[in-house]
Order: sequence, then structure tokens, then C-alpha cells
Amino acid sequence: MIHLDALLADPARVADVEPAALPALLAQLTTAAAAVAARLATVVPVSDNGTASVASGDRLLTAKEAAVLLNLSTDFLYKHEAAKAFRVRIGSEVRFSLTGIQRFIERHRGR
Repeated sequence: MIHLDALLADPARVADVEPAALPALLAQLTTAAAAVAARLATVVPVSDNGTASVASGDRLLTAKEAAVLLNLSTDFLYKHEAAKAFRVRIGSEVRFSLTGIQRFIERHRGR
């Protein structure tokens, strides 16, 4: 049985994982990715000159980052009405407000 730490050290070893163990492994990886994304969201970004950037107090996430944080698909984030509250359009680009996502989670907690 391949342990998660061995797989993280050498992702090519996923070929050695028994097919029956893949769903549990994917669940572990998804949980770890969500925890890392949540932790990253609490870190104050550092500018190029090495100083902390606190201009707006918010951070704009990519669709992949927001999807991991919310455990939703990127399609849901782009298309669903519920995601409109934290979707931010900058020209042709779409980003997702971390502060908006946190407010959304608080409003919907316990439903």
C-alpha cells in the first residue's frame, strides 16, 4: 500500500496504487488541498518589494482555487446564480472574492 507522503514525494507512484484504494486517496488529497487553500487564504500577500500588501483586505481567487475552497466544480462557479455574490469580472477575466466566499459560507452555515 502506497502512503500519501510517498505519493506526494513521487506522484508517478500513483500507478502503484490499487484501483480499489483510489477513491479514498482522492478524498484525502481533496481534503488536504482544501485545507491548504484555506490556509493560503489567511496569508497576507507579499508584494515584489517584500512588504505585505493590505490595500483592499480581500484576495481574488482563480476558479480552481475557489472550487477547491468550496468543494464545487468550476462550472458551478461560472454558471450558478448563487456564485454571483462573490464573482468579480475584470475585463474578460473572472475571479472570485475570498471575502465574498467567506460571507457566503457564514450565511449558509447550518442550512
